[in-house]
Amino acid sequence: MAFERSSLLTVVVAVSMIGAVPARAQEASYVTGFLGITDMGDYDFDFFQTIPSVVVGQGTITTDNGVTYGLAVGLRVAPNLRAEFELSYASNDTKEIGRPFAQYDGSFDATFGMANLWYDVPVQGRFKPYVGGGLGFARVSHDGQSGAGVTLVDDSDTAIAGQLGFGGRFQVGERGNIDIGYRYKTTGDLDFTTTQVFIPTDLANGRYSSHSLIVGYSYSF
Repeated sequence: MAFERSSLLTVVVAVSMIGAVPARAQEASYVTGFLGITDMGDYDFDFFQTIPSVVVGQGTITTDNGVTYGLAVGLRVAPNLRAEFELSYASNDTKEIGRPFAQYDGSFDATFGMANLWYDVPVQGRFKPYVGGGLGFARVSHDGQSGAGVTLVDDSDTAIAGQLGFGGRFQVGERGNIDIGYRYKTTGDLDFTTTQVFIPTDLANGRYSSHSLIVGYSYSF
């Protein structure tokens, strides 16, 4: 009987310990680093002539695929919900400008600060799909030169930003996860001041947007 009581006590303690693991995991903080490719597509804007102040036409800047990377710090706030702060960067080179198009050498460089919420879909297994998004700000810098090497724009602007995303996390070890995901980011209107002096025509009312595929690694504490 003593052996049976001891065995029963051991089972109860073991079950209690197993039940405690998810509770600690739900409260775990984590850090994620990620890297990926990003596609801006076309950047549409208004040609805004400042003297006099009037929109004189529309333009488009075409871009190449670029790179994005970042760091996020998060906390599990519910069994299937994670809150995190993300600081990330993306860069895309430009190709052409106009309508009609002309050679345009430069880049868009964007820095994002985002507060995100991610919902982990409750499924069995080591692979956990998720979906969510976030809000924050973006600081976008743009420089561009004509085919002759004349600098036309070299300016920065800040706007509200948002993102939507989905992906999956694959558990590796007790504390690690490999994260594979998609992100769509967009901003409010951006204005870039021209370097032209005689007929100043700014690049106004443009919105940065991008589609990114990322791979990252998360470590829980």
